[in-house]
Amino acid sequence: MSKVITLAQIAGLTGGSVVGDPEIRVSSISDPRKPKEGAISPLWEKKLEKFAAGCPVLFTKKGWVSEGQSGVELDDPRVGLIALLHFFDEAPERMREISERAVVDEGASLGENVAVGAGSVIKAGASVGDGTVIMENVFIDCGVTIGKNCVIEPGAVVFHHSVLGDRCVLHANAVVGCDGFGFVPDPKAGMVKIPQIGIAHLDDGVEIGAFSSVDRATFGETYIGPCTKIDSHVKIGHNCWIGGYTIIVAQSGIAGSSHVGSRVIMAAQSGAANHATIGDGCTVGGRAGVSSDIPAGAVVSGFPAQDHRKELRIQAAIRQLPEISSNVRDFGKRIAALEKRLEDENA
Repeated sequence: MSKVITLAQIAGLTGGSVVGDPEIRVSSISDPRKPKEGAISPLWEKKLEKFAAGCPVLFTKKGWVSEGQSGVELDDPRVGLIALLHFFDEAPERMREISERAVVDEGASLGENVAVGAGSVIKAGASVGDGTVIMENVFIDCGVTIGKNCVIEPGAVVFHHSVLGDRCVLHANAVVGCDGFGFVPDPKAGMVKIPQIGIAHLDDGVEIGAFSSVDRATFGETYIGPCTKIDSHVKIGHNCWIGGYTIIVAQSGIAGSSHVGSRVIMAAQSGAANHATIGDGCTVGGRAGVSSDIPAGAVVSGFPAQDHRKELRIQAAIRQLPEISSNVRDFGKRIAALEKRLEDENA
């Protein structure tokens, strides 16, 4: 049965204020570009403001509900939307049992209220904290430490002696603690693999997206700081150090021994070269390639990454190249004509 809530209740839930009829009932959330009857439409981006008039009910910024409309207004609708999404979330409740088809070594240690799904394997010496949910077909290697209230989704792999803090999330098919990519060319033996004897360490609240991987260190540890969120299809190389509250978006790659500070944003398909340092609070634009150190607070884009404003000027100039090229050819013809004229006059 679908959930129903009034605008007055939404305002109480999210800390907003009602404009219009507080008793209007909504049963879902809809995109403002495709509004539906009985739904509330979140809207805070200027580029979408033109769709506001077509939405029966809005969840929006203060002053954005027009006369004759109804809705809930907030200072920051993005924050309030979290509570609203939780209300309408109908995801199935997490399992709270150890499946008969799971393989848990007798040398593993499981805390209270741990769940383990069918087909999952937990090896000897592994330790799993209270309330952690390990879903189907997960592999937890020997000596792994997993904290409390973590969620490990299907197909994830945590290799030997990796450490996960409390409240970590590994999405489907994520891999933590795999071999670092290290080889030395040898004229006789070919490419000789460098042993990777370190670990991967995820601090409290870290989230790793689907199909992303975090290499273990050659020695020491690959470290990801508290509450850092890593999107799907991201690669973190061996011996990287990534600070807390950092966001790394899809298809990005951090090469070995790079240092990424706290509260950094790395947009989609961005990357950092070996041993690069990205300072605290930096923003790295989409597809940007960091090949040298970036100071704290910088906003960079392009390849190689440089000050974003400079990169914008370069891109603007590049777009003018066809016109500039045409003008240069025209100037060349004019100069040639003038030179020919002078030659004729001096003949």
